[in-house]
Amino acid sequence: MTFLKRAAGLIVLLIAVFVCYVIWNVRSFEVEQLSEDLYVIRGIGGNTTVLKTDQGTVVIDSMTFPMQGKLIRKQAEELTGREVALLINTHYHLDHTHGNPGFEPGTAVVSTERTLSHLKALDADFWDGDAALLLPNDTFSDRKQFDLGNKTISVIHPGRGHTDGDLVVLLEQENTMVMGDLFFNKHYPNIDLEAGGSVQAWPTTIENVLPENFERVIPGHGDTTDRLGLLGYQRFMSQLAMLGELAANNDTSLDDMVADQALTADAGYTAIKFAGIPIGLDRKFVLRRAWEEATGNVTLRNPPASK
Repeated sequence: MTFLKRAAGLIVLLIAVFVCYVIWNVRSFEVEQLSEDLYVIRGIGGNTTVLKTDQGTVVIDSMTFPMQGKLIRKQAEELTGREVALLINTHYHLDHTHGNPGFEPGTAVVSTERTLSHLKALDADFWDGDAALLLPNDTFSDRKQFDLGNKTISVIHPGRGHTDGDLVVLLEQENTMVMGDLFFNKHYPNIDLEAGGSVQAWPTTIENVLPENFERVIPGHGDTTDRLGLLGYQRFMSQLAMLGELAANNDTSLDDMVADQALTADAGYTAIKFAGIPIGLDRKFVLRRAWEEATGNVTLRNPPASK
């Protein structure tokens, strides 16, 4: 009995230490200044972009927890000296939206129509009560432009990839494209096939972004980069899509595809971690997702309404 009590006490202590570690990391941010008016805040939940305009601050993605959202809003307003005028959600996943309730009710929140649909259908429990006040309230399907004094911001839905509702943000005067999770720089991506994501469509979706006028690229996860970095990621997704097609055409089993060493465009890629802990977004995961899509082993959780 004494041993069991000691073991139980140790487990409680370890849990407490882990919780404290997570809370500390949730409150910890790194800030990268890219220009006089442009910043990236990094923390648990990937990258948040902050842009100063004459008519207020634009924040792109809000990370994972309402407390983070509140801290991000405070940090953004301190960096720019202006209140938040616009919050943009690149897609519906919690690590990019659950910080929304940390912003002031009445804030303009932009997303695609599909992202709003996914939030309501796939994450309804979170968006209950007061949190619903920070759901996207300005949605679009293809493209929309905001002119905020000295800055022009275009939000664009270039196609399916990470989900079927992702948007990218062109910051015209900053010569910058904010890709959200349509780009994991040097990390294996989450591929949400059940929310309409697609390995097969992803390379074309990136191709649809390339005609826009930008050089700097901010990914959803990973370091800020440029067009060459984005093109490298497109090559990775193209090879992954090809391997999925080959597996389907040759009746290759999932185990054989995962065991094969044919994927080479992922050199230098690492797995995403949450508070230092791997969460399963690795080489095996992306190969499995490519195989599942190519072989038809996917069930949509929120199919688009039939027209």
